[in-house]
Amino acid sequence: MYRSNEREMALLRGTHLTSVIRVTPAMMFANVGAGGCILLSFSPDIPSGLWVWFCALTLSCLLACVSWWRMPDKGLMTSGVSRIKRSTLLAAGLACLWGVMIILWFPTSGGLQQMTISTLVTGMIGAGGFVLSPLPRASIIYVGIYTLASLIGLLFTGQTHFFAFALLLSLYSPMVVIGALLSWRKSTDLINAQRKASRQGEMLSVLLQDFELDAGDALWETDADGMLNHVSPRLIELLELAPNEHLEKRFVELLSDRCAELKKQGTELIECRQNFRALPLSLQGRRGVRHLALTGKILLDDQGRFVGRRGIVSDVTDKVNNERMLQTLAHTDSLTGLANRFKLRDTISALVKRDQPLALLSVDLDRFKSINDNHGHSTGDALLQVIARRLLGCAGDNMLVARLGGDEFALVVWQFESSTEITTLAQKLISNLSNPVTVAEREFRVGASIGISVRPPGGPHLDDLMVQSDMALYTAKAAGRGCWSLYSEEMGERSRRRLAIEEGLRHAIERGQIQVHWQPKVDLAQWEIVGAEALIRWSHPELGRVGPDEFIPIAEQCGLIDGLGHWVLEEACRAAVNELQGLTISVNVSAMQIQFGHFLEDLKTLLQRYQLAPQRLELEVTESVILDDPDQALAMLHAIRETGVRLALDDFGTGYSSLSYLRCFPFDTLKIDRSFITELLTRQDAQAIVRMITELAITLSKRTVCEGVETAEQLNAICATGCNEVQGYLISAPVPLSAFPRSLPERPSVVTVMTSELQN
Repeated sequence: MYRSNEREMALLRGTHLTSVIRVTPAMMFANVGAGGCILLSFSPDIPSGLWVWFCALTLSCLLACVSWWRMPDKGLMTSGVSRIKRSTLLAAGLACLWGVMIILWFPTSGGLQQMTISTLVTGMIGAGGFVLSPLPRASIIYVGIYTLASLIGLLFTGQTHFFAFALLLSLYSPMVVIGALLSWRKSTDLINAQRKASRQGEMLSVLLQDFELDAGDALWETDADGMLNHVSPRLIELLELAPNEHLEKRFVELLSDRCAELKKQGTELIECRQNFRALPLSLQGRRGVRHLALTGKILLDDQGRFVGRRGIVSDVTDKVNNERMLQTLAHTDSLTGLANRFKLRDTISALVKRDQPLALLSVDLDRFKSINDNHGHSTGDALLQVIARRLLGCAGDNMLVARLGGDEFALVVWQFESSTEITTLAQKLISNLSNPVTVAEREFRVGASIGISVRPPGGPHLDDLMVQSDMALYTAKAAGRGCWSLYSEEMGERSRRRLAIEEGLRHAIERGQIQVHWQPKVDLAQWEIVGAEALIRWSHPELGRVGPDEFIPIAEQCGLIDGLGHWVLEEACRAAVNELQGLTISVNVSAMQIQFGHFLEDLKTLLQRYQLAPQRLELEVTESVILDDPDQALAMLHAIRETGVRLALDDFGTGYSSLSYLRCFPFDTLKIDRSFITELLTRQDAQAIVRMITELAITLSKRTVCEGVETAEQLNAICATGCNEVQGYLISAPVPLSAFPRSLPERPSVVTVMTSELQN
């Protein structure tokens, strides 16, 4: 009871503890009353220490009563080991309070006081041991503490006649303990017996309930020859027996005439002398198909000879029909009536098990989300129903059409000649789904993209097949939607590469594979290096060099961007106060870093840790940080700017709403996208855009940086536009910190002239 965590022991502890809890108020009242009697016996010269003891006793009893009052239920179904141990400690504490009083005041008190204490202690030992008997350890410890304290008190008196009382107490206390243990054993056995009887009663109740629910069942009994010797009206009704038909045929023949399947499967089971249970029968009768369950057992006489059978025929028609309906519902999409994901998986699994060639087409509607958001879910549901009918119209007998959820559908095709037949079907589906759909007097065009995975014999299993079709679907969507894509090994290779990149990123930093390279920024007016941009580089041990344009999106998708970005930011702060001291350090920050996590707190922590002046750090963000939630982005960027850190809008000029952001977002620098710099010498509109951005920045008191400068001619053209800073391979490629240039060569004379004109 004090060790096991099994439910049976928890129930037993709960019952025993409840019996003690119910008498807690009475026990506490008795303790306080006994304490009051002690005080009265010392009246009127009551020692102050005794008052302290009485207050401690009263407070302990009061706390116990308060705890009892706060219990939601004064009974416990179950109890843990720790709770019953706490109860033991409480009993020990109460006994110790009394023990202190006995040891301190019994030896020095008068005859009346000693008689009062002796009487009360003797009663408390007996009553406490009995009351605590459901908790045997508590009872033993309680009686033991009282007895030990009493023996000490008697011995401290130094009077020889008290030794007789000590001897009597030594005999009396063990008898109390033995009685308590016997009482606990008896109550435990009684509790177990009651619980066993309760379980048996519940079992009988369940059996009776089952019998009442199956009151429509029919009993049957046959003799040794198999002829019915007990035919109830219910049996005649279930089997639809003709008058006297049971007198002409054996029971098994009556069943076989009505259930053809029984002739093949059940006759042998019934004929052999064995018990059987819930043998299914489907009978075609006047009221349609009825489903019965036949149960039977053999009958033996006193000598063990076979004398017949006895059993029950149960009408389970409703149960079978309900199960079939639930099976249908479980495998059918409630909105469209198509098969659902479970049915699709079962069908593919069966085809794969037979190693039959099949094709899986994943269909995703292209513009459904905007229709659903703008016109309501009811319109979207109606549109999905039309799409489902069109898919069924294109499907043949060798196909299964399923809705996976949302606007995702799938087709499984088997028994086809070649993959050309599947691609032709895919094009047919795309053409059909691209036709206008009329819903609620509105005309919509959705279109679809399709990913195809063809499984030859011995091909991939279910999950791999679905992954392949999803890969092909993503490829089709990336190709511009409204088209189909057939899975190829190249797609699989891309997927495996992505998984390898994701797995490698998880340990790239700790393995020293990630490095920060630095590209200088040059001030055109002074022709000197004024800043450096931190650019992350990764050398994968197997994949080789992986570009940030490839692994950064993967890091954002798999949730690794926070750790990666924090590491780069910390490296930038460290370099800014050491090797790159005096330069403005630029760090690219992902939109997901700013929108989620604790970026602002981390930024402040790093600035304080490295004692870096905030104005020497510049964070570069793109418009993606603004698009999803402009209000939240505005608040976050202003909070960052309040720290003193500078903000730069990267790839400026490529977003559709960049100009509107300049009015309210606190950017210090505009980085002109490299696409304009590349075409600066070949297209006049690129020159005009760069000049316009530069003039706009001057008007708004912002600096401009042209990135991607690779030739002297581009540099000259940039100088003519009035840009402030440049960076690119003409100055320096991104290099490790050890190779970062400390100075620049003399600039070309034409550049010098143009820059001088700009200064004037």
